[in-house]
Amino acid sequence: MNNPFEFKNPDAIPPEDIIDLFVPVFGEYYNIPLVGHTFINGARGSGKSMMFRYMMPDCQRLVDENGKKLEIPRPITELEYFSIFLPIKKGHLNKTDILLKDNNGDAVLNEHFMVSHFSLIMFDELSKLRVEDNEENLSKLKVFYNEVFVEELIFCGFDEENVIKVDESKSICEIFESILKTLKSINRHFQKEYLNKLINTQDAIPYNGCILSYNDFLTEIIKEFRQLPFMPNDKPIFLLIDDADELSILQRKILNSWVAIRSTEVISLKISTQLKYKIFSTISGSRIDTPHDYSEINMNDIYTTKKDLYYNRVKAVVEKRLRRYNDSEAILAEDFFQEDVKQKEKIDKLFKELELQQIELGKDKSQAYDYAYRYTTPNYITNLGGNRSSYSYSGFKQLVNISTGIMREFIDFSSDMFEEASMLNPNEKVKFINSSIQNDKIRSYSERRVVYEFDKYKEEGDNKMDMDKLRNLIHSMGELFKMILVSNQSERRVFSIALNNEPSDELKNILDLGVSTGYLQKSMIGNKEGTGRARLYILNRALSPFFGLDPSSFAGYKFMNSETLEIALRDKKVFLNSFKRLIGSDDDSNFQTKLKFDEE
Repeated sequence: MNNPFEFKNPDAIPPEDIIDLFVPVFGEYYNIPLVGHTFINGARGSGKSMMFRYMMPDCQRLVDENGKKLEIPRPITELEYFSIFLPIKKGHLNKTDILLKDNNGDAVLNEHFMVSHFSLIMFDELSKLRVEDNEENLSKLKVFYNEVFVEELIFCGFDEENVIKVDESKSICEIFESILKTLKSINRHFQKEYLNKLINTQDAIPYNGCILSYNDFLTEIIKEFRQLPFMPNDKPIFLLIDDADELSILQRKILNSWVAIRSTEVISLKISTQLKYKIFSTISGSRIDTPHDYSEINMNDIYTTKKDLYYNRVKAVVEKRLRRYNDSEAILAEDFFQEDVKQKEKIDKLFKELELQQIELGKDKSQAYDYAYRYTTPNYITNLGGNRSSYSYSGFKQLVNISTGIMREFIDFSSDMFEEASMLNPNEKVKFINSSIQNDKIRSYSERRVVYEFDKYKEEGDNKMDMDKLRNLIHSMGELFKMILVSNQSERRVFSIALNNEPSDELKNILDLGVSTGYLQKSMIGNKEGTGRARLYILNRALSPFFGLDPSSFAGYKFMNSETLEIALRDKKVFLNSFKRLIGSDDDSNFQTKLKFDEE
């Protein structure tokens, strides 16, 4: 039986499946396919690559301008925009060998390397278009090749003697092959004849090849290529640059310089990052800013500010996958991921007891309900005492909360759960996943995130000490929140830390590392004085089972000074001891925990 939650790289998913499975991440998704440069920021697995895949021409042919699936694919000429996917694979462009003493030369050569690399990928993608091999298309493509592509190359310093003749070419394919062969030779010459000579030398080495630039070469050939009869004439070209934070700092400045050109009538740059980009200055030192130069979408905001929207998105994705798996028969997500029935009955009973207790104390029904909603689960976990590990992390709503706004998290652990469930009755379709399988798999998944993935990040990272500091910080936060959850404090659902003051460079660096690796999420809230905004760092709820926390969407946050949190980087015991006396006291007036009510 096929696993409906099996993860596949979006590049490997057929366009028909993309259309059937894709769910817009949130309302702002519809701003991405508009003319204009856009940065899309989000942790790994938040859905950026899936969005880019949906925007590709082979997918857009299958839907109308409103995203409704078509019975008959429309021609490329009728598309509202034409996207070209340009992934930044680690190490492909970030060549540390391109480091010269002359900063201007360094920038020029890096831009040439980026443009030649992108041009090669771009024409490789364009060559795969199913262009009708008729006389008009062939004639127009020859004119483009001779009067635009070759002329621009010669203008950039390409040796005219190396030009491949296409006048006798009999097919569209032959001309694309000539374009690709030319770009490959330029790219190969730069890497083999120049970069290799830079290795193990401190001397400046002249480069005698052609120099391709974004403004003089790439924009010009794209502007003319989009006028060809098989393209959507005068429609915007979107360059989908994926994982741009894998570029070097200098290359990011070059990319920012392209954004600053504002050539959106020809090219709109759609740039995805994994929250590590951080550089927004150009080669000239000026800064690109919103909204004048680009718009920005932060996908992690889905969970911190738009939780209902995220819940509904996961529900839609899950039910689409289950419908395909179950031969078009609908299965509700809530029915497929079953709750622990006995635990639910006990929690419901405790909820009613707390609600009635508050009514007897003079609270109205709304106040009594809010109180019971806040404290039922913390009280239930606390009452388990030494059996707190028996708390069941199961049920669709709880799993959505645990996935912390990152769709890949949900797909990953759901896949493990499905495989386990399918082994119970290998010859039958899985109709539901019982609570015990969910609980076992989510606990294993949480442990893997806290223990094994930390080791992996440490092995792969440049600064291993930083990962040790982050590990200390995450364990300190998780254990502090557990202490509060099972304490006698009046407010116990704490999942975030808000800073009273700005963090030091060291603390900010570790917090940023936590955000980029997905262990933390970052937001802003009003400070305690009501005079401004404070930094808020939210623990990834996928770590809840490891620390024994309640991952529900309601959470409070603990204000503290940056200097206090910085202690957690090196000494968890000292950090936690500073709170134990206050948490253990019946009088919690000195333990300032301000609650934040999330939208339900």
